Amino acid sequence: MKKWAAIGLLAMFLFYVATNATGFYTELLWFRSLGYENPFWTMYTTEYLIGFVYFAVFWIIIGLNILIASRVKSVVVKPGGEVFQQQLQFFAKPAKLIFFGLLLFISYIMAAAPATKWMRVLQFFNSESFGELDSVFQKDIGFYVYELPFYQSIINWLFGVLVVTIIATAAVHVYKRAVNFTPQGVSLGQFTRRHIMVLIGLILFLYAFDYHYSQYDILYKDNGIVVGAGYTDVNAALTGFMLMQVIALVGACGAFISAFKGTWRWLIGSVILQFGAAFLLLNIYPSLIQRFVVKPNELEKEKPYIEENIKQTRRAYELDRITEKDFKYDLALTSSDIKANNATIKNVTLWDYRPLRDSYSQLQEIRPYYNFYDVDIDRYFVNGEYRQVMLSARELNLQKIGSDNWINKTFIYTHGHGIVMSPVNVVTTEGQPEFFIKNIPPEKSVDITLERPEIYFGELQGIDDYIVVKTSKEEFDFPLGEKNQHTFYKEDAGVGIGSFARKAMFAIRFGKFNFLLNDYIQPESKIIYYRNINDRIKKLIPYIKLDKDPYMVAENGRLYWIYDGFTTTDQYPYAKMSYEKSSSPFGAGITYNYIRNSVKVVIDAYNGSTQIYSFNSETDPLIRVYSKIFPGVFKPIQDMPEYLRKHLRYPQDLFDIQAKLFTFYHVDDANVFFNREDEWNIATEKYGDDVKRMESYYVIMRLPGESKEEFLLMVPFTPNTKPNMIAWFCARSDGDNYGKLLVYKFPKSELVYGPLQVESRIDQTPEISEKLTLWNQQGSSVTRGNLLVIPINNSVLYVEPLYLQSQQSKMPELKKVIVAFDNYIFMEDNLENGLEKIFGGNFAAFNRDKQSAATAETASAVTDKNVSAISSETAKAIRDLSRSAMDNYNNAQDALKKGNWTKYGESLERLKKDLEKLAERSKGIK
Repeated sequence: MKKWAAIGLLAMFLFYVATNATGFYTELLWFRSLGYENPFWTMYTTEYLIGFVYFAVFWIIIGLNILIASRVKSVVVKPGGEVFQQQLQFFAKPAKLIFFGLLLFISYIMAAAPATKWMRVLQFFNSESFGELDSVFQKDIGFYVYELPFYQSIINWLFGVLVVTIIATAAVHVYKRAVNFTPQGVSLGQFTRRHIMVLIGLILFLYAFDYHYSQYDILYKDNGIVVGAGYTDVNAALTGFMLMQVIALVGACGAFISAFKGTWRWLIGSVILQFGAAFLLLNIYPSLIQRFVVKPNELEKEKPYIEENIKQTRRAYELDRITEKDFKYDLALTSSDIKANNATIKNVTLWDYRPLRDSYSQLQEIRPYYNFYDVDIDRYFVNGEYRQVMLSARELNLQKIGSDNWINKTFIYTHGHGIVMSPVNVVTTEGQPEFFIKNIPPEKSVDITLERPEIYFGELQGIDDYIVVKTSKEEFDFPLGEKNQHTFYKEDAGVGIGSFARKAMFAIRFGKFNFLLNDYIQPESKIIYYRNINDRIKKLIPYIKLDKDPYMVAENGRLYWIYDGFTTTDQYPYAKMSYEKSSSPFGAGITYNYIRNSVKVVIDAYNGSTQIYSFNSETDPLIRVYSKIFPGVFKPIQDMPEYLRKHLRYPQDLFDIQAKLFTFYHVDDANVFFNREDEWNIATEKYGDDVKRMESYYVIMRLPGESKEEFLLMVPFTPNTKPNMIAWFCARSDGDNYGKLLVYKFPKSELVYGPLQVESRIDQTPEISEKLTLWNQQGSSVTRGNLLVIPINNSVLYVEPLYLQSQQSKMPELKKVIVAFDNYIFMEDNLENGLEKIFGGNFAAFNRDKQSAATAETASAVTDKNVSAISSETAKAIRDLSRSAMDNYNNAQDALKKGNWTKYGESLERLKKDLEKLAERSKGIK
């Protein structure tokens, strides 16, 4: 029986070794196939070396103490203790085996935990200066980011080791009968007592270092008023930490004296002194200072620390790079202004990505096993015009293949095919998107080349979705009528699997011994794994946080994925901490108080080649440290091909983080910040039937004072307790302006409608609300899309698309567009008709090609001539009078409903005067 048990244990051990060895080697082969073998060895050797060092130190400390304890002599058993000692001896032999097995397990845990933090060690030995000092300790920020976590982790680890050592040592003393158990209690031998006292003294000694490094933690406190050290922390808690370092050393000396004298008195006094002093100095004393010194004069006391918090938070999140400008708001927008901003109007995003994904799925998935995982937004020069487009990759969903077997998944159904692309603002007569690129194989109406449309790497693949290419079996390429088009893989991606040894390795790795028996695999065959682009990048650069939304680019005849990466830390002094929830970009539970978009990753969708580029290396010390640790991994952004660089966009995740923080940290006055007098909110809107915070959105528009339109990311702000708009925030993405952040503030003397106010006015417009109610009652549902705030010149235009969807259909149709400006709100079949209703003129040419547009412009020249001839002063006067007339009309209607005939007559009289003034102003305008 013992023989078979031994054989079983040996087999389990060999299987464990084989699976880990094959896992390690196949990982190495994968890194090597991508040209990243050096970082593989850096990561793995560092992790294993750290684990070995901690494992060795653990056994040196605990082994030395066990050796000392094992040499102790047994004490004389006191009367009454014989029974206890006999019972202990009965369990001694099995307990010994369990004891060392348990210690071996604990040592593995104690070594593995710090080994997983291998980057902390590499950062410590490759640290760089931030060039900035904190205001309390006058240390470089690099000390807090790279060195402090390293020191604190060692101290915490040593605490754990000493606690385990005390327990293990006590167990050995019991085993050696140096502890006497009697019905009256437990007595220790003299040597045992001294040994335990020395170990406790070492813990007290270690506390001195712990208090020293814990004092820096005051720079990360958040007491609701100040993020970082406040008055109490600097003037009370810091003093307490300094005194506790001395008290801890005194306590350690007391423990050592106790060990020398062999009495517990000094040790007990030392422990009481240390923990009592800690309670008084680190809790009671700071609480008293806070209550009786700070609270009565809180603003005065906390002001310099609030200013430091504002300063460092703005630095940590690059809010200090935001340029604030005044938006000279007026309502003097004319049809000629609209035409002068043709590119802006032509790129208004009528297609919201949420209903558009459903439309793509219904119209272009072609077969059940194709899926559009996400819809991306980008800009292209299309037939010579700068156009904003929506696009999505047609990926293969292995879960929807009819015959779900290993052969199909591994050799035949290997890739998705092509993309769909449509302009953001063009709608067919059926309410569907008009496609620039569609169908399989791709059909194009634009000058975008696409010679390699196959998608082997994407967002839908699971971590174990491997395929084998260059086999004797043809791969399914795309459906072609009643037949299927087949192909063979034509490039060199993947890891060789042609030999028997390689087949055996991958059979063990993936648990599929079919690899050994399959006849399709040829000597030149390759296995491709880690096809999910997120998993792929996390394997290569696990220390970089990734944006939640990669986007696809069609350039140079190929398809590429672009991923934004971020360097982060939670160790930046005085900066506001960001806590991420489950829906966050970086995953639940992630905290950070410093972030930079310093990494751009490009993955070829066909061959999986992965290029990693460093961004902002001049201003981000973290990316410089990573580049030092992994030389050659991060290429300079200048090395990225120009055809890809022109598609870089400011990441939405980072923009949203900055926008959220800027609602508080746009204030640089400590008094205002303390009293929360000028807090902002990200504007809210009505999407569908719910009121929710607006999502930031990409738009092509011309910034005030600029000569041409550009690709921007923007979001509007409102005051904290009011719905009107107070400012709008944008990030630029084109050319040399990439990454520039701007906030345009509206005049405080002007009322600028916020998105939710416009939504309310839409609901209060009878012509619109009645139709919405009617449609919702006729077996259809109406979805209100994203309300767009479009600044044009010094005015603001509001646009909201409406989607109709029948209860039997999953395909939404874009049927109406609501356009609002000043007091005008119209719901029309398209944006152009809405603009014509408000401004006059003819805008039908906006969505046509250049030749037909020129014809339409000529036809509408007479109409526009009179409209454009109106001066901005006259236009403003007319709009003011129109607004006054509308207000008087509404007041008259309210008075009529209430039966207030006096007020009704007064309102009508004022309305009459407004109309007379309008008639006078309109003379000469045809």
